[in-house]
Amino acid sequence: MKNISLHQEKFNLPASPVASQGGEVLQIIDANLNRAREGLRIVEEVARFILKDKKLTKEIKTERHKLSSLFANSNLIEFRDTGKDLGKYGNFDTHSYKDLKEIVQRNLRRAQEGCRAIEEFSKLFSAKISSQVKEIRFKIYDLEKTLLKVLTADPPAKAKRRAGKHR
Repeated sequence: MKNISLHQEKFNLPASPVASQGGEVLQIIDANLNRAREGLRIVEEVARFILKDKKLTKEIKTERHKLSSLFANSNLIEFRDTGKDLGKYGNFDTHSYKDLKEIVQRNLRRAQEGCRAIEEFSKLFSAKISSQVKEIRFKIYDLEKTLLKVLTADPPAKAKRRAGKHR
């Protein structure tokens, strides 16, 4: 069993075929935590600098911080091994975007998928953390709907022009 520390609690990964290589499970959680936070950060920057929407910026930042706080005192970084990460050099992220809406959608989906992976793998050691990540994931679904509505109703070019008039 591997001893891990998350959010001021210590857990042991159970002895099972899936968790027999507990370090790999923790690598999965670490990689998906990074993926989810990065996706949220990109969207947060759109809300902050392009849409200039204080409320949305705060909501996105809150969810990113909630996710980070669940693992703030963890030792996940000890299990990180980017040198052996098979996905590091994939060509899955070489496309360009057609517009801002696509950047927002792809990064929100990235955050949602990262949360779902964390949710599932954390069930091996903490139903509480899994449940908290699930709540964050559903909040991200709500944020997606709101952001896409804002981007469709008020494209950023208009928002930029409108913001320029108020200076």
